[in-house]
Amino acid sequence: MIAAPREAAYLPGPATGSNYSLRTSAAGRHRKTRVRPGARQKLILLGLVLLAIIIGLSLTFLSMQLVIKGYKIESIKQELGTLQRENEQLQLEVARLKAPERVARVATARLGMVEPQTEQIYYVPDKAGTGKDVRVATTAPAGTAVTNQATGGQSWWVALTEALHQWLGPGRQARAGA
Repeated sequence: MIAAPREAAYLPGPATGSNYSLRTSAAGRHRKTRVRPGARQKLILLGLVLLAIIIGLSLTFLSMQLVIKGYKIESIKQELGTLQRENEQLQLEVARLKAPERVARVATARLGMVEPQTEQIYYVPDKAGTGKDVRVATTAPAGTAVTNQATGGQSWWVALTEALHQWLGPGRQARAGA
């Protein structure tokens, strides 16, 4: 006897947690195949392990970058401290070189300058209208006074130039340098 294939009146759907799944064959029939119980769990476990390894390597990389940056910061801090000390030393040297006593000593020793005596100092009136007199040192005899022969439009600079010209005179030459 030939029997017709039996079709199931009830086909159970895939249930969660079931070890069976429905597959359609080439003939269009549904067939139950058994999925191995540990394969899905092994894939999930493998994915989690790979994720943990990637996270671990990322954390290691970031930690190493943090350590490297820390060393760079310390190096820059040491360099900054060195530069600050050097700057302070240079500022002290500038203050020492600008001291009025040192400037006077260099002017007299190296440049051959001398302090003017009180009878050599004359005050030239200011024509610019600032109300201040210009102090000029000259070697003119004490009896002669430096006069401003300029017109009212000339400034104290012209008076100073004329006083220096009178002081130097035609026979004297200015020395430049030491």
